[in-house]
Amino acid sequence: MMPQHDDKRRPAGRRVRPPGEPVRRRPRRAIVVAAGRARRPAGALLVRFRLPIAFVVAGFLGGLGYGLLAPTTYTAAAFVIVVEEEAAGGQSGPAAVSFAQAYGRLAPMPETLGHARVRLPATAPGATREHIQASTSPDTPLIRLAGSGRTARDAAAYANAAADALVRYGAAHRADTGVRVALMTPAQPPAAPVSPNPPLDVLVGTVSGGLLAGLSAAVLSGRRGRAAAARGRGVAVPGPSAGAPARSTETAAPAGAGHAGVGS
Repeated sequence: MMPQHDDKRRPAGRRVRPPGEPVRRRPRRAIVVAAGRARRPAGALLVRFRLPIAFVVAGFLGGLGYGLLAPTTYTAAAFVIVVEEEAAGGQSGPAAVSFAQAYGRLAPMPETLGHARVRLPATAPGATREHIQASTSPDTPLIRLAGSGRTARDAAAYANAAADALVRYGAAHRADTGVRVALMTPAQPPAAPVSPNPPLDVLVGTVSGGLLAGLSAAVLSGRRGRAAAARGRGVAVPGPSAGAPARSTETAAPAGAGHAGVGS
């Protein structure tokens, strides 16, 4: 007997799955295909928004670098109060508030700091004022003396020296001003620095980069809009109509010749 052949032959080299065998899928190939499809839109977006993205990345890296490399700064504060001598019960009146404003301006000056008996940290000549800041209130005769330094002890030493100097300076001019300056709260070494703060620095840098990115995107979109409008105006300009006969020198010349013949 002759062997019977199937009408539909199997392709050479292709394995036919048996009826009971499960289907094997290729997830890696699907991932590669999906990545290839998403690569083109992502690349187009990166090219289109490369400048805003660069601003955001630069802001993030700038904030991170400042948070990691900036020198550590501590801040401590001492408080002094100005009291009128002639006020009832030693309470403060309008004159004390006015003198508090004046003493607040004089507190960081070297002439005032020279009255201090509290030892100041070692500082370059003329740089002490950079470590002491005074702030006052328009309603109360309270003066806040803030000291800043690389260590917590230096920050507290600057603030306490400024407070001691202001108290002694006020006592030296007590007979002339009629007010006295008293220490209210001495400064204590802070437990943590005020700067740098890496999370806050990164946030500020990223937000700044985002603002610059928004401005750059607005400028670029405005330029693209103007360019598109210019191209639209150029396309919308009507050209010469195809049905209208165009005047040329060739048709005008015979007409002129005919008139010349008649005249002659």
